[in-house]
Amino acid sequence: MKLPKKWTIKEEIDGTTWWIIRGGAFTNSITEKYPHRFFESKEEADVYSSNLNRRLNKKTEVVNVDSVFIKPY
Repeated sequence: MKLPKKWTIKEEIDGTTWWIIRGGAFTNSITEKYPHRFFESKEEADVYSSNLNRRLNKKTEVVNVDSVFIKPY
């Protein structure tokens, strides 16, 4: 059975990868307290990323995440 792929948003700042956790917040370390935010479709993630880029002047990108590597918290 093939698991569905999910999408998330990341931002590179000075060589460090920052992942979206909630709202417009990003973190460079994922924990149980601050888990990743995943999107079901690429279109939804693209719209969210575009809004962040426009509103907060960020340079984010949408990346595909394989469900095998998604860790439940």
